[in-house]
Amino acid sequence: MKLLKKYIWLVDTLMRSGEVGLTFAQVSDAYEYDDEISDGGKYNLRTFHRHRDEVKEIFGIEIECYQRGADYRYRIADSGANDYFRRWLLDSIAANRIVSDSKDAAQYISIEHANTEHLPAVLQALKEQRLVEFDYNPYWADSAIHYFDFQPYAVKMYERRWYLIGRYKKDMPYKIYALDRIGHFELKEETFRRDPSFDLDEMFNGVFGITIGIGEVESIWLKVSNKQANYVRSLPLHKSQMELKKYGDYTVFALRVRPTVDLRQRILAMGGAVEVLKPESLRNELREEAKAMAAMYAEDDE
Repeated sequence: MKLLKKYIWLVDTLMRSGEVGLTFAQVSDAYEYDDEISDGGKYNLRTFHRHRDEVKEIFGIEIECYQRGADYRYRIADSGANDYFRRWLLDSIAANRIVSDSKDAAQYISIEHANTEHLPAVLQALKEQRLVEFDYNPYWADSAIHYFDFQPYAVKMYERRWYLIGRYKKDMPYKIYALDRIGHFELKEETFRRDPSFDLDEMFNGVFGITIGIGEVESIWLKVSNKQANYVRSLPLHKSQMELKKYGDYTVFALRVRPTVDLRQRILAMGGAVEVLKPESLRNELREEAKAMAAMYAEDDE
C-alpha cells in the first residue's frame, strides 16, 4: 500500500507541473518535503527510475524524459490514445488533488464510492504473478466460500465496482469475482506464469457489462425516443454504437454486442424510451420480462 501511494504521489506531482515538467532535483525536493511519502528519507535517482518503470508497467502511464535547455526534465507523456483506464486514473488523481488542496471545495464535490480495499494487493499480485487465496461472499450463498491457488490475470471496473479476473489452472475457464464481495485476501509466496496469449480486450470483445462467454456477437437495433437519444449520443452504451437514422420522434441505434444479462437490465432500466427492434430473440425475452413486471404490479393493485 505504501509503495502504491508513492506511485500515485509521483504521477500527481508531475501532473501538477504540466507540460514543462520537473527536473529530478525538483522531484527529489518535493519527495523529501512530503514526510508522509518519504518517511524522512531521500529520493535517489535509481529508485526514481525504478518507480518510473513500475508506474508504466502497472498503470500504463509513461513518465517521459526530455531536454529543455541545459536541463533534463520529466513529465507525464501524452499517449494520444483513447485509453480509458489511464484517463480514469489521471482524472481520479486530479480530483483527489483538488480536494486535498482546497478543503472548502470538498463540500461541493460528490463522488460515487467504489470499494478499493483489496485493489492495492490485487495489483501487486498481478505485477508479481503471485497466487492468491480469498474468502468470497456470493449473493446466492449463505456463507463465504474459500478459494485458494487462484491465478490473477486482470482487473476490470464496471458500474463503480472492481472485478478480479483469473483462473485456477491452465486450460480452465476464467472466473470473475467482485472485489467488494471479497473478505479475507492473501498473497501467496508461490508464483505462476501468466499465459502469454491472454488478451483482456479480446475477452470482452462485444461484451456489455462483466459477463463473458455468453452468446455470440450480433447486431442489436434500438429504437430510442429523441429525448433519450440525446443522452445515448453523449454517453454511448457501447463502443460499437452507431446511429443508423433519425426520424421525427425517435432515432435508431445499432450495437455489435452479445445479448448479456447486463445489457437486458440496462435496456429495461430505460423503460418505454427504448424498444429493441432486432434480434427477435432479444425482443421476445424483454417482452416476457416486461409482461412479468406488469403482472407483478397488477397483483399489487388488486
